[in-house]
Amino acid sequence: MDDEETVDQLRLIRGLVHVVGLSIRQVREILKLIGDQAASPATLMVDATTALPLAGAQGADHAADDVDLADARTSLAAVGFDELPDAPYVTQLLAAMALANECGVCVDPEHLAAYAHAARECATADFKHLPLDSPGRAAQAAVLGTAIYDPILIGLRRLAHRELVDRLPQSHPQDPQDPQEEGTRNADGNP
Repeated sequence: MDDEETVDQLRLIRGLVHVVGLSIRQVREILKLIGDQAASPATLMVDATTALPLAGAQGADHAADDVDLADARTSLAAVGFDELPDAPYVTQLLAAMALANECGVCVDPEHLAAYAHAARECATADFKHLPLDSPGRAAQAAVLGTAIYDPILIGLRRLAHRELVDRLPQSHPQDPQDPQEEGTRNADGNP
């Protein structure tokens, strides 16, 4: 490894730890995946999703302790996710859905269908942007994109929430303006 490659790898490690929030163990796993020249980009992307939890450092098994996940599995099947892999992110997803239900903020079928559609669109965009002309770059993009794009996606969702809040009428806060109707309002948000 030459000096430039070393600096690039240190920059990557710093970003994965300080920006993405990965543990050193997770960074090692990501670097191992990037170094696997024999695996296809699709396999590496799947392996990266398995290596990384959705949030935090706690194990997915701990997240699902004493929680009935059957309703969450049924809800996911209703939006087309019939066969769930045995992976930490799936267990964490199921546990989060169960927790939302327990707390009275469950994701109803229409809401979950919207999330599933958006997730499939994001996944399609991820695969479309893999640099398939270079197996090494495609593998790196598959692994790093999986790790780095999660906080980008969450940040964009939060920005969209803020946009909608900024459009809410002051007297009726639960009725956000549909972004598709954006053209019907002026720069101040008024009709």
